[in-house]
Formats: sequence, structure tokens, C-alpha cells
Amino acid sequence: MNTSNESNHQQNLIDRLSNKAGLRGKIDAKCVECIYDPYDDGTWRQQVARCTSYSCPIRPVRPKPSNK
Repeated sequence: MNTSNESNHQQNLIDRLSNKAGLRGKIDAKCVECIYDPYDDGTWRQQVARCTSYSCPIRPVRPKPSNK
């Protein structure tokens, strides 16, 4: 994928998440906007779980991968 397609993918993901009902989608969308790198390993949830921003005000409620 080229940079434009990656940017579009990220924006589409943010739009899809932020349009969900309730706060969960908005929180997920903000985390994607902040940390998601389509060139890095893992899904956006895995990348968010590795977030090291301890000063983030939504850190306690950030998305975490489920332990199945």
C-alpha cells in the first residue's frame, strides 16, 4: 500500500470507530489517531496495548486485547 492508501485506511478506521454509539468508539478512535501506525507490527489494538504514554488522560480506559 502507498502512503495515501494507508492514510485513508487509518481515517476510515477512525471514522468507523467514532461513529459507534457510546464512548467506547470515541475512545478507540482517539487511540487509533494517536498511536496507530500501519507500518508497525500488529493490529491497532495490539499497538494501543503497547502504548507507553503514561500521561495520557484516557490510558486507564484504552482498548486492550482480550485474553482468550
